[in-house]
Amino acid sequence: MTPDVSVLVAAFRDDHPHHAAARAWLNEALEDCASGGTLEILPMVAAGFARLVTDRKAFRIVVEARAAFAFIESILKVPGATMLQLGAEWPAFEKLCVDRKLAGADLSDGWIAAAVKTNGLRLVTLDADFARLLDPAECLLLEPRAGVQERSPTYVVRRMSRRATAVF
Repeated sequence: MTPDVSVLVAAFRDDHPHHAAARAWLNEALEDCASGGTLEILPMVAAGFARLVTDRKAFRIVVEARAAFAFIESILKVPGATMLQLGAEWPAFEKLCVDRKLAGADLSDGWIAAAVKTNGLRLVTLDADFARLLDPAECLLLEPRAGVQERSPTYVVRRMSRRATAVF
C-alpha cells in the first residue's frame, strides 16, 4: 500500500475534514507493518505533502518544513515503511500522459499512477480522480468511517481556469 498526498495531509492535519478516516487508516497500516506488512512512501507524494502543509495559501495555520519532514520521518522509522527509489516508472508515466492526454496539474497524478503501476502497489487516496488512471485493484478510495463525525472543511476552493480546485 502507498498513501496519496491527500491521505497524508488528512492524517497529519487534525483540522482536516477527513482526519479521522485518514489517521485511522495510517495507524492501521503502520500496525500492519509490525506484523510483516509494508507501507511504501513515494518521494513525489512526500514532497507534495510537505508543499501543501507549509503553504500559507492552502491553510490559515501552517507548519514549518521541519514539522512536515518530521511527520514523514516518523512514518519511515516504523519497520516495514520505506521510501521507494524511483525512476523506472518514467516510460509508463510518459505513455500514460500521452495516451490519456494529461496536462498541467494532472501530470502529478499521472506520475503517482505510473509509480503505483510500475511498482505493483495499491494507492490509498481521498481523490476519486485516480479511478480514471488506475484499475480498481490498484486504487482504494478512502471514505469516512461509519459513525465517526468528520470535521467541517478548513481548506479553500479556488477557481483555476474553468474548474474549481480544492486546495488542502
